[in-house]
Amino acid sequence: MALEIGNATAGSGMSKAIYDEIANQLSSGMKPDDLDKVRPSWQKLAFAIATGVVSHIKSNMEVSGIQVSGPITVAVSGTQGTGTANLNQSGTLTGHVN
Repeated sequence: MALEIGNATAGSGMSKAIYDEIANQLSSGMKPDDLDKVRPSWQKLAFAIATGVVSHIKSNMEVSGIQVSGPITVAVSGTQGTGTANLNQSGTLTGHVN
C-alpha cells in the first residue's frame, strides 16, 4: 500500500480517512449550517495531519530484513560445484521509500 497524503480538500488518501473520522466523531448534534462552516477547516486539518504523518514516516522509516529469492546465473572459474548464495540485506536501512 502506498502512503498517499491526499489533497487539501480531503478528497482522497490519508487526508480523506482522517477527515471522515473527524466528521464522524465531531458532527453528531451539530446543526447543518454549522457543519457547512466547519467542514473546510476539518478538511485543512485532516490534510495537515496526513502531510505530517506521511512525511515523518517517509523521513524516518527503516526497512530491514529484505530478502530475495530466485534463480541466479554466475560465472564460475576453476572447479565447479553447487553452493548457496546469501542474498540478505547488507546495506542501509533508510532511503528505500519515496
